[in-house]
Amino acid sequence: MQQLSLTLEPGLAQRFRDMRECFAACVYQRGLGRVAAACDVAPSNLSTMLSGERNLDSSLIEKYMSEFKDNTPAMYWAARHLQDAGALKNQALAAIPGLVAQLERLVKEAA
Repeated sequence: MQQLSLTLEPGLAQRFRDMRECFAACVYQRGLGRVAAACDVAPSNLSTMLSGERNLDSSLIEKYMSEFKDNTPAMYWAARHLQDAGALKNQALAAIPGLVAQLERLVKEAA
């Protein structure tokens, strides 16, 4: 068995409310018409799916990732659902020194 190692972009899970919002950001970054054509759906249908008025089929997200070589949706799901409590704690602890330094700088500027 091979071990999978992921390096997750900091804050990716917090940047979007849900997968629909993450996918919408990816689509609009590349252009709604372009993505719709590549995924073989009408732009108006894709727009309706992204707005939440129509079901968003997961196979459409898979096709997008394959066509555009953009794994952001998959990385979002991984960041959202695969991090264990220990990793989250370690990330929080690692952020403390930088935050303390920033706080000290702000206190000096305010004085």
